[in-house]
Amino acid sequence: MSLSMGFIMSSIKIRDAMKSDAKIICDMAAALSAHEGVKDPRFTPADFEKYGFGEKKQFNSLVAELGEQVVGYLIFCDSFHVGLGTPGFNILDLFVGNEFRRNGAGQKLLSTLSLYCIETGGSWITWQCQPKNETALHFYRAIGGRQYASLDFELADSALSNLAKMA
Repeated sequence: MSLSMGFIMSSIKIRDAMKSDAKIICDMAAALSAHEGVKDPRFTPADFEKYGFGEKKQFNSLVAELGEQVVGYLIFCDSFHVGLGTPGFNILDLFVGNEFRRNGAGQKLLSTLSLYCIETGGSWITWQCQPKNETALHFYRAIGGRQYASLDFELADSALSNLAKMA
C-alpha cells in the first residue's frame, strides 16, 4: 500500500446518512446504474427521505466522507436467515465514486456494516452484483465474499399486480 493510499483510507470517515444527503445519494445511485448499463433508478430525494427516515422506514444508510465530501454510500435493511436462525442485513446498494475507488472507502463502508451486524446479534450480510460488473466482483471476492449458486427473482409492475389479483 502506498503512503498516499493509506493516508486517504485513514481520512475516510463513515457515518449514518442524514436527510441532507438525499440528493448526493440519489445522484450516486444514478451513477451506479450508468456504470452497470441500466436505466436510471426511480429513486428520488423524496423517496430517500420518506423510506430512509419516515414513519414507515424501510432501510438504513451509511455514507463515506473524505473531508466534507460524500464519496460513497451503502443502503441496507434488516433481514432474517431461516437456515441459520439469525438476523443479518441485505445490502440494497453500495457505491463509491470512480475517483475514490481503491482508496478504502468501500472496504470501510462494509467493515462498518460488518461490525454493526455483529454488535446487533447478526451473523451474515448478503448483496447482489451485476454479473458484468467485474470491478465489483473482484472487490467482493478480495474482501472474502462468496458467490451463491442461486438465482434472483423479482415480481414488479404488472406481474406483481396480476399475481395480487389472484389473492
